Amino acid sequence: MRSSLTEAEASFVRWERVGRFASVGAEGMPHVVPICPVLDGDVLVFASDPTAKIRNLRADPRCAVVFDDYVEDWNLNHQVQIRGTATIVEDGPEWERAKALLDAKYPQYEPMFPIVAGEGLMVFVTIERVTSEGF
Repeated sequence: MRSSLTEAEASFVRWERVGRFASVGAEGMPHVVPICPVLDGDVLVFASDPTAKIRNLRADPRCAVVFDDYVEDWNLNHQVQIRGTATIVEDGPEWERAKALLDAKYPQYEPMFPIVAGEGLMVFVTIERVTSEGF
Protein backbone atom coordinates (compact mmCIF):
# COMPACT_ATOMS: atom_id res chain seq x y z
CA MET A 1 0.00 0.00 0.00
CA ARG A 2 1.06 3.57 -0.72
CA SER A 3 0.09 6.93 0.75
CA SER A 4 -0.35 8.75 -2.56
CA LEU A 5 -1.90 8.23 -5.97
CA THR A 6 0.23 7.55 -9.02
CA GLU A 7 -0.40 9.92 -11.92
CA ALA A 8 -2.42 7.21 -13.72
CA GLU A 9 -4.57 6.62 -10.63
CA ALA A 10 -5.04 10.36 -10.07
CA SER A 11 -6.12 10.80 -13.69
CA PHE A 12 -8.62 7.95 -13.30
CA VAL A 13 -10.04 9.41 -10.07
CA ARG A 14 -10.31 12.89 -11.65
CA TRP A 15 -12.19 11.43 -14.62
CA GLU A 16 -14.60 9.22 -12.65
CA ARG A 17 -17.93 10.84 -11.88
CA VAL A 18 -18.98 8.71 -8.89
CA GLY A 19 -17.17 7.00 -6.04
CA ARG A 20 -18.48 4.73 -3.30
CA PHE A 21 -17.82 6.25 0.12
CA ALA A 22 -17.64 4.16 3.28
CA SER A 23 -17.78 5.39 6.85
CA VAL A 24 -18.21 3.49 10.10
CA GLY A 25 -21.49 3.72 12.01
CA ALA A 26 -21.92 3.80 15.78
CA GLU A 27 -22.43 0.04 15.90
CA GLY A 28 -19.23 -0.55 13.93
CA MET A 29 -21.17 -1.40 10.78
CA PRO A 30 -20.03 0.03 7.43
CA HIS A 31 -22.19 2.68 5.79
CA VAL A 32 -21.60 2.95 2.02
CA VAL A 33 -23.06 5.64 -0.25
CA PRO A 34 -22.27 7.08 -3.69
CA ILE A 35 -20.56 10.47 -3.80
CA CYS A 36 -19.62 12.91 -6.56
CA PRO A 37 -16.11 14.05 -5.58
CA VAL A 38 -13.31 16.11 -7.01
CA LEU A 39 -9.61 15.48 -6.48
CA ASP A 40 -7.79 18.60 -5.26
CA GLY A 41 -4.10 17.76 -5.17
CA ASP A 42 -3.82 14.90 -2.72
CA VAL A 43 -7.21 15.53 -1.06
CA LEU A 44 -10.56 14.17 -2.18
CA VAL A 45 -13.45 16.62 -1.72
CA PHE A 46 -17.22 16.19 -1.84
CA ALA A 47 -20.32 18.02 -0.61
CA SER A 48 -22.89 16.62 1.79
CA ASP A 49 -25.97 17.48 3.75
CA PRO A 50 -25.87 16.53 7.46
CA THR A 51 -26.66 12.86 6.83
CA ALA A 52 -25.62 9.54 8.39
CA LYS A 53 -22.17 9.72 6.78
CA ILE A 54 -21.56 13.09 8.46
CA ARG A 55 -22.72 11.77 11.85
CA ASN A 56 -20.42 8.80 11.36
CA LEU A 57 -17.45 11.01 10.41
CA ARG A 58 -17.95 13.30 13.39
CA ALA A 59 -17.64 10.21 15.64
CA ASP A 60 -14.88 8.48 13.64
CA PRO A 61 -13.18 10.32 10.75
CA ARG A 62 -11.71 7.16 9.20
CA CYS A 63 -13.19 6.41 5.79
CA ALA A 64 -12.64 4.78 2.41
CA VAL A 65 -13.62 5.55 -1.17
CA VAL A 66 -13.63 3.16 -4.12
CA PHE A 67 -13.60 4.19 -7.78
CA ASP A 68 -14.09 1.49 -10.36
CA ASP A 69 -14.66 1.02 -14.05
CA TYR A 70 -16.26 -2.34 -14.74
CA VAL A 71 -16.33 -4.10 -18.11
CA GLU A 72 -17.09 -7.73 -18.90
CA ASP A 73 -13.50 -8.33 -20.01
CA TRP A 74 -11.95 -8.39 -16.54
CA ASN A 75 -8.51 -7.72 -17.99
CA LEU A 76 -9.70 -4.18 -18.72
CA ASN A 77 -11.16 -3.38 -15.28
CA HIS A 78 -9.71 -0.59 -13.16
CA GLN A 79 -10.23 0.21 -9.52
CA VAL A 80 -8.68 2.56 -6.97
CA GLN A 81 -9.32 2.35 -3.25
CA ILE A 82 -8.47 5.31 -1.06
CA ARG A 83 -8.40 5.12 2.71
CA GLY A 84 -8.05 8.24 4.75
CA THR A 85 -9.25 10.63 7.37
CA ALA A 86 -12.10 13.07 6.76
CA THR A 87 -12.39 16.67 7.88
CA ILE A 88 -15.76 18.42 7.71
CA VAL A 89 -15.73 22.09 6.67
CA GLU A 90 -18.81 24.30 7.09
CA ASP A 91 -17.64 27.60 5.55
CA GLY A 92 -14.64 29.78 4.81
CA PRO A 93 -12.04 29.92 2.03
CA GLU A 94 -11.50 26.12 1.89
CA TRP A 95 -15.27 25.65 1.57
CA GLU A 96 -15.46 28.25 -1.23
CA ARG A 97 -12.58 26.61 -3.14
CA ALA A 98 -14.20 23.17 -2.80
CA LYS A 99 -17.53 24.52 -4.07
CA ALA A 100 -15.85 26.11 -7.10
CA LEU A 101 -14.06 22.83 -7.93
CA LEU A 102 -17.27 20.82 -7.57
CA ASP A 103 -19.25 23.33 -9.68
CA ALA A 104 -16.60 23.10 -12.42
CA LYS A 105 -16.68 19.29 -12.53
CA TYR A 106 -20.44 18.93 -12.03
CA PRO A 107 -22.20 21.93 -13.64
CA GLN A 108 -25.58 20.34 -12.92
CA TYR A 109 -24.90 20.55 -9.16
CA GLU A 110 -25.81 24.20 -8.66
CA PRO A 111 -29.22 24.27 -10.40
CA MET A 112 -30.32 20.91 -8.96
CA PHE A 113 -28.75 20.91 -5.50
CA PRO A 114 -27.51 24.37 -4.54
CA ILE A 115 -24.73 24.21 -1.97
CA VAL A 116 -24.90 27.08 0.48
CA ALA A 117 -22.24 27.96 3.06
CA GLY A 118 -23.43 27.28 6.56
CA GLU A 119 -25.92 24.65 5.32
CA GLY A 120 -24.07 22.37 2.93
CA LEU A 121 -20.94 20.73 4.24
CA MET A 122 -17.70 19.97 2.45
CA VAL A 123 -15.83 16.80 3.31
CA PHE A 124 -12.07 16.74 2.76
CA VAL A 125 -10.53 13.26 2.75
CA THR A 126 -6.80 13.26 3.37
CA ILE A 127 -5.38 10.27 1.49
CA GLU A 128 -3.42 7.92 3.75
CA ARG A 129 -3.47 4.60 1.85
CA VAL A 130 -3.97 3.74 -1.80
CA THR A 131 -4.42 0.39 -3.49
CA SER A 132 -5.38 -0.23 -7.10
CA GLU A 133 -5.74 -2.79 -9.84
CA GLY A 134 -5.56 -2.48 -13.60
CA PHE A 135 -2.90 0.24 -13.80
